[in-house]
Amino acid sequence: MAVDQRDQPHWLYFPADPRLLGRELHIAEAVISLNDDSRDCSKPALSTLPKTELQKYIGRKFPRAPQYGTPIHPTLADFGLTLPDSSVQPLQISCDPDTSAWNGAWLIPIAPDRLLTNYDNNGYVLVLRRRQGTDPIKPSFACGNAQSTAEHAICTSAALAGYDRSVTAAYRRALSVSGDDAASVRQEQLDWLKTRNACGADAACLEKNMRDRVDQLMQQ
Repeated sequence: MAVDQRDQPHWLYFPADPRLLGRELHIAEAVISLNDDSRDCSKPALSTLPKTELQKYIGRKFPRAPQYGTPIHPTLADFGLTLPDSSVQPLQISCDPDTSAWNGAWLIPIAPDRLLTNYDNNGYVLVLRRRQGTDPIKPSFACGNAQSTAEHAICTSAALAGYDRSVTAAYRRALSVSGDDAASVRQEQLDWLKTRNACGADAACLEKNMRDRVDQLMQQ
């Protein structure tokens, strides 16, 4: 997750935002989907946009409101993107029907295993890496110490492990801003863990439970 560091008042997300941490984008002939509860793009078609320099493309896609001392077009460095300003071939997505937020979104392949994208025109760039079959599954806890059925299920799914990391990141953020309510936040988390564990090995239940918990924690 990369955001314009010089345009913080307009942030919808922030760097390493728990709401998108560990999410998986699936690109297939029949559908494009991101497991963040957004609407899938059905029957996707990719069209080629004119070649351009990466910095020029990002700058034009995310113009800032005019203000004294700040350029209208951000740079790669403003987004914290340590990438060369090389020539790129952006791709535009079309969906059928066109009700998905992915309709009109863009993708920029920057390496065989990496791409940049933004699917709703808000001021951030998703930096995505292709997952390999040999990549380890990494939840927020050591799988060797997993105890509950739910924890064992999380340790068998990269998607669930991503949600688990999201919950942990959101919980730590909530604690950091809780002040005198820290004890209450800790107790709520303990109570929630009981609810999560009640899902057992039900992947759909675990995913919804963790997604809802992230949303709750981010509202604190």
